[in-house]
Amino acid sequence: MKYAAINIGPIIDTISMARKPRELWAASYLFSFLMECIIEEIKKKGKTIVSPASLDSNKKIGVGLYPDRIYLKDITDEELKDVVDKAFCTFSAKTEIGRDYINVMYVSIESEDGEGVIKTLNRLLDCTELYNRPVKDESRVRVLGLILKKNDSPLFEHAFNNSEFKIRALEKIATYQLLKLKDQAEIEKEPCDEAREKENKDETVDLETTEDEFYKQIKAEFKNDYHSYHKYICVVQADGDNMGSIISALKNEEVMTLSAALLGYGEKACGMIKEFGGLPIYAGGDDLLFLAPVVSDQGNIFGLLSEIDDCYKKTVDEAMGENKISRPEKDGKELHTSLSYGLSVSYYKYPLYEALKSARELLFGAAKNVQGKNAIAWCLRKHSGTGFSGSVCKDTSEGSVYRIFTTLMTGSESEKVISAIAHKLRQNEDLLEIIRNGGDREKRMAAFYHKVMEEENPENETYLKYTRELLCALFDSYVETDKDKKGDTKPITNILTTMYGMLRTAKFINGEGDDDE
Repeated sequence: MKYAAINIGPIIDTISMARKPRELWAASYLFSFLMECIIEEIKKKGKTIVSPASLDSNKKIGVGLYPDRIYLKDITDEELKDVVDKAFCTFSAKTEIGRDYINVMYVSIESEDGEGVIKTLNRLLDCTELYNRPVKDESRVRVLGLILKKNDSPLFEHAFNNSEFKIRALEKIATYQLLKLKDQAEIEKEPCDEAREKENKDETVDLETTEDEFYKQIKAEFKNDYHSYHKYICVVQADGDNMGSIISALKNEEVMTLSAALLGYGEKACGMIKEFGGLPIYAGGDDLLFLAPVVSDQGNIFGLLSEIDDCYKKTVDEAMGENKISRPEKDGKELHTSLSYGLSVSYYKYPLYEALKSARELLFGAAKNVQGKNAIAWCLRKHSGTGFSGSVCKDTSEGSVYRIFTTLMTGSESEKVISAIAHKLRQNEDLLEIIRNGGDREKRMAAFYHKVMEEENPENETYLKYTRELLCALFDSYVETDKDKKGDTKPITNILTTMYGMLRTAKFINGEGDDDE
């Protein structure tokens, strides 16, 4: 039997053109719409789609839920070509974007039992993606013109049955927690919206001054509730752990069942993000990309990620057992799937494409390299120029690094106290290294905190106690890096840097004023 796979692009290059939330959404939805056109043509031919599962064509979610790859069976090369050609006719008729920009690659193989075909097809598609096809400037300009549209966009029309779609600007997403307290009619009349309307019509407007006025009003109206995080935006990219290995080992019927579970997870996750005040950009398969405020009336961003984790576990991982989907093994253990995240937190005026790049690099360059995965790698870029980052496994068991870190977000000390703690710890690096490598660590650490850090009662639930527990947990979880082995940096230096980043991030999440910038 013949099996085939189709891949579309260039997604990353197109998304990188976006400078505003609306443009980012449009750049992503463009490809989901093309995949929908391909899926509809396959259905017309009565061919079997192994993955992804498809939505009811009448159901409007308003977010791209289709991944960039599709797997089919029992289809000839001629039928495959006909599917792509007809899908492009539909796609181009609505978007005016042609194959001079969009790259569609498809491969096919023969297999009697279908075993391991997805793994083979993926390897072939990975090879085709290495070919860089030149794109003419006029084609790129045409795509840019489409994603820049605010009115009469065919993408809005398709996603919402409305040619106009109001997507909140970054400052509106950042201040969602406060704006929810206002009357909706008042929000629609904000001066920022009027300024952006003029900007979209190419009228001269001082948008920066208007944004400053917006925040001046916000601070005056919500002086007791305003915090510096209301000027910051979260860009989150997530990806399922071990999903490629799991899918590659499943039978076709199992892949189809799992694909349906992933589609259900994507819909639920988008609903959770919207309720939090965020903007879902993409939720295809096990991939997720969205913008969100740092804090909303639902909690903070780390709490949202925990809720999305729970949704993924119930909808996808546990569903495998409920549907009797066989799990492949690695090192004698069954593979489970979890989510890893790249979280970029930056000032609302920070270039969006840079924040997107950062989230992607944090996910694939840091979170995916944490032992056991199921991790989050974050970077907080302050407007002042300082930055704090870290990566940690999302283990929530008693005494774990992540559990203590999230506990610290519920109550934070002043900047002066945090700096004093960091200073004293760095002054005693050599002593802490001895404690880290020596025996009876807990007793020695308690003595160090009593004598050096001036902790009066180790049993009291104080901020100092949590920092002591965090340091001990970091000692236990620390994995030596190549740099450490070469002697370029000491393990204790890296541990203290990570700890300080966690303390500063927790303080930021807990709330601070503009003076702390």
